[in-house]
Amino acid sequence: MKASKLNMAIRTAMTLGVMAAYSVPSMASAADGKVAKDDEKTERIEVTGSRIKRMGALSPTPLTVITGDVIQDMGVTNAADLLNKLPQSTVGISPETSNNTIFANGLNQTDLRGLGTSRTLVLVNGRRYVAGSAGDTAVDLNNIPTTMIERVEIITGGASAVYGSDAVAGVVNIITRKRTDGLEFDASYTQPEQSGGAESQYSFAYGTDFLQGKGNVMMSAVLAEAKQIKYTDRDFTRDPVGYVYNPANTNNSDGISKQIRYEGRKPLNWLNEAGVINAGGNRYTWDKSGNLKLFDYGNGSLDKVIGDAGTNHNYCSGACDGYDPVNYGVIRTPLKRQVYNVNADYQINDDLKVFTELTYSHYKSYGESSPVFHRGVSLLADNAFLSQEASDIISAAGGKVSMARMDTEFGNRKYNQNRDTLRALIGVEGYIGDWSYSAFYQEGHLEEKTHWTGEIFADRYYQAFDAIKDANGNIVCRDQSDGCVPLDLLGQGQASQEAIDWVSTDAHRVAKTEQKNAGFVVSGDLYELPAGYLSTAISGEWRREQSRTTPDNNMINGLIFGNTSSKSYGAYEVSELAAEFSVPLLADAFLVKELNLDMAYRYMDYTTVGSNNAWKLGLNWAVNDDLKLRATKSKSVRAPNIGELFDPQGQTFVSFKDVCDADFINESGASPNRATNCHAAGLPEGWKPTPEWFQGNRPGFNAGNPDLKEETSNDYTLGFVYTPSYVQGLTLTADFWSFDIKNAINYIDVKTAVKYCYDSESLDNQYCSRFTRDPSTGDIISFVQSPINVATYKAKGVDLEGDYSISLKGMGDLRFNLLATYLDDWRYNPTGFASDIQIDVGEYTNPRWKGRFTTTWSYDKLTLNAVASYRHHAVGDNNYTVENIDYNHIPSQTVWDFTGRYDLSNKLQLRFGVKNAFDKAPPRNPYTYDGAGYYDTLGRAYFLGANYAF
Repeated sequence: MKASKLNMAIRTAMTLGVMAAYSVPSMASAADGKVAKDDEKTERIEVTGSRIKRMGALSPTPLTVITGDVIQDMGVTNAADLLNKLPQSTVGISPETSNNTIFANGLNQTDLRGLGTSRTLVLVNGRRYVAGSAGDTAVDLNNIPTTMIERVEIITGGASAVYGSDAVAGVVNIITRKRTDGLEFDASYTQPEQSGGAESQYSFAYGTDFLQGKGNVMMSAVLAEAKQIKYTDRDFTRDPVGYVYNPANTNNSDGISKQIRYEGRKPLNWLNEAGVINAGGNRYTWDKSGNLKLFDYGNGSLDKVIGDAGTNHNYCSGACDGYDPVNYGVIRTPLKRQVYNVNADYQINDDLKVFTELTYSHYKSYGESSPVFHRGVSLLADNAFLSQEASDIISAAGGKVSMARMDTEFGNRKYNQNRDTLRALIGVEGYIGDWSYSAFYQEGHLEEKTHWTGEIFADRYYQAFDAIKDANGNIVCRDQSDGCVPLDLLGQGQASQEAIDWVSTDAHRVAKTEQKNAGFVVSGDLYELPAGYLSTAISGEWRREQSRTTPDNNMINGLIFGNTSSKSYGAYEVSELAAEFSVPLLADAFLVKELNLDMAYRYMDYTTVGSNNAWKLGLNWAVNDDLKLRATKSKSVRAPNIGELFDPQGQTFVSFKDVCDADFINESGASPNRATNCHAAGLPEGWKPTPEWFQGNRPGFNAGNPDLKEETSNDYTLGFVYTPSYVQGLTLTADFWSFDIKNAINYIDVKTAVKYCYDSESLDNQYCSRFTRDPSTGDIISFVQSPINVATYKAKGVDLEGDYSISLKGMGDLRFNLLATYLDDWRYNPTGFASDIQIDVGEYTNPRWKGRFTTTWSYDKLTLNAVASYRHHAVGDNNYTVENIDYNHIPSQTVWDFTGRYDLSNKLQLRFGVKNAFDKAPPRNPYTYDGAGYYDTLGRAYFLGANYAF
C-alpha cells in the first residue's frame, strides 16, 4: 500500500468492532504525543481499550504495555509467568496451582484484579482465542510462546462495550510477531540451584517476501519445557510449616490461641505404606518383609511431645512409621510444549489486503498425587497372608480389625493431560474512499485427552485382599468370582504382579472444544466539528462455542477410586452489534488543549441467556502538554460459560444438617425468618427428620444450571498522566479504579441452599428450588448442587506507574520504571446475605500493596536490568482472633532478578541473568510456606539465552 494513501486512511480510520488488530497497530507512550505530517495528513495510533486510533496514544482507560524484548530479557519462557507477577493481576490457574485439579493440569491462565480467570478476556492480535479447557472461556497462555510475542497490552478496567463478554476485570491483548527477514534461532535455559524446575525453550522462525514484495509469510516453531518441582526438591517444603493444637488453651475466652505454629514434618500415625492396625490396646504395622511389629512412633506421638489437644494424637514425630505427605507433594506440574505458527498476508491492490493466521500447539503435562489409600479395610483373623502371631492378635481382638494403608503397589496417581489446539483465521482489510473496512473468520479447536494411571477397581481391591487358604492349602480369594487373584497388602512389596494387574486399571476422558467466530468493522469520520472530527465505527460479530466431554465407562459407572464423571455437551451462539464514537468537545482553549468524549455501546443476543447490553462513557482531557486527565464509567457483562450452564448431573452423597430440625430451627445466629418459613413449607412445630435420614450421607447431584443469567459489573476509573516539560524523560500515571459485580455466578452446595432457603425473607428465592422434600415425612430426599446468580464482588484501588529516563552523557542511558497497585477494598459475598461478606483486602491473597520496580542501564551493546517484585505484609485471615491462631502475620517480601543482554554482533545476541538472586523462600507461615501460588518457588536460578539471525 502506498505510504501517502496509508497516512490518509489512518487519519480517518476510527476502528471499533471485534478486532484490535485489523491493521498492525504501533504503540507509543502517553508522553510521546507525536504527530507525523504528510500533506496535512495526520497519523494516528491504535491503543488497546478503544478501537479508535488516537493522536499521542492517550488511552481512555488504564493501559500497561510490555514488549516482547522485555519478556525475553527477563528470562521468561511463558507469558503467564510475567503476567502473574504484575501488580494488577494475581495467579490464575497455573502449573503451581493445578496439581490437584485433575482436568486443569498444566494450564496457564491469568487473573486480573483477582476477580477470576473467567472475568479476564485474553485476545490474540485483538481477536478471541479458543478456550483452554472444556466448558470454559479462559484462554490458555501456553499456546502463545514468548519468542513470538511482539508486545502485551493490558487494560485493567471493564471493557465489555468494546470487546464483549468476559472483559469484566479487563483485557490482555497479546500482539504476535508477523514478520521477520530470513532465518532466526533462539534458545534459552534456566537452571535452579536446587533440584527440579529446570526450564528450556528453543524456537525457529523464518520469514520472506514473495510475488514482488506484495506478499509476506512468517513460519515459526517453538519447543519448551518446564520440569516438575516436588516438595522434596526444595528445602522450604522438605521442612514444612504447619500447625498443631495448643494444649495450653483452656477455653474460647482465655486469650490463648487454639492453634499454634509448628515447624517440621508431621507424619500421620494411623496410616502408612505397609498397613496400620489397632489391636489389644497396641498399634501395629508390618516391616518391608511382611512381618508384624509394634508401630514405631519415632520421637513420640505429638500428643505426648507437645501435649494432648485437638487432633495432635493423630501425628508422630521424627523418623516414625507414619505416612509423611511431604514425600508425595508437588509444587509445580511439569509441562512440555510445541507451538507452530504460520502468518501470511498478500496486498492485492492499494486498498485490499488478505491475511491469515494458523496456529497448532501440542503440550503434555501431568498432575501427581499419592497412591490410592484406604481407611477402614477389614482384616480378618483367617486372612491367608497373616502370620500365626498376627492371626492370634487379631483373634484376641474379636477376629477382625480395621486397617489403614497407602497402597504404593499401584504407583502414584498420575493425571496425564495432552492438549492439541488448532486455530485458523482468514481476513481482509482495506479502504473505500476515506472509510476503512475489515472482516475475518476464524475457527479454533481444542482436544484434551486425559489418562489416569495408578487407579484401581474399588470392588476388586476388597475382594482380592480378603484371601483365605483352600482345602489344599492354596491361597485364594474368599470370593473367587471374575478370576480374582489374592492381593497381599501386609508390608511393602509383598503383592504379586498378577494381583496388582487384576486390581489395577486406567481411566480416560476425551474433551473437545470448538469455537467459530466472524466479525466485521466499518469506520470513518462523520462530521468535522470546531474541535476536530466526530468519528465513529460500527461493527458486528458472531460466535459459536461448543464443548463435549466423553469419559470411559469406568468413570461413568464410578468403578475407580475417587473419580466419577459423566458425558457432557453444551453449545451456544451469540450475535453482537457495537458502535463507538469519539466526540471532540473543545480544543486549544484556556486550560484545555484537547477535550474528547468517548462513547461505546454493544448489544448482545445469546441463544442461552437472551439479550443484554454493555456501554462505556469516557472523558479525555489534555489540560496542556504536561497534564492529561481521563475518566470512564461503564457497564460490563459476563455470560455464563458452557460448563456453568450444561455440566451433566453426577451423583454425589453429602452429610448436612436440616435447619428446620427442631434442634436447629432456633439455634444461635438463625434468622428470625427461619421458623416462619419452615412452618410455611408444611413442617409442623417440633418437626425432626426420620431416624433413617441420619443413617448415612444423603444422595443428590452436581450439575450445571441452564437458568443462569449474565453477571453485571458497574465500574469506573479516574486518573491522570503527567509528563512535566521541565523534567525531560519523566512520566507519572495514577488511576483510581472500582468494580461492583452483581448477580455473579457461584456454586451453591446443599448445606448453603437449605440454610438460605429458610433464612430468606420468604420461600420465594433461588435456594428453595435446589432440593426436594418427601411430602409425607418432610425428609430432604434429593438435591442439586449447582451454580446460581447470587454472589457479589466489590474491589477498588489505585494503580501507579512512574517512568524516568536519563542520559548519562557518554556512559549510556538509565531508566527507572515503577508499577504499583494499592488495594483499598476487595470483598466477596458468595450468597448475597450480609452475614457472609468476606473482606479479603489485606490478606496474603490480596495484599494492600504490590509493586514491580525496574532499573535498566544501556550502554552501547550492553543492557543490564535489576527488577524488584514486592508483596506487602499481610495476614492469613482477617477474621483472626488471638483465640484462634498464633500465626496470622505474613511478612512483606521483595524478590530481586538481575538480567542482561549483550549484542555480540548485528546477528548474535546473548541474554543472561539470575532470578531470585537472594534466594528468597516463601514466608515461613502455614498459609504460605509452599508458595501457595503467590510466592516464588523456583528459588535462585540462572538463565542463559541466545538469539541468532541468519
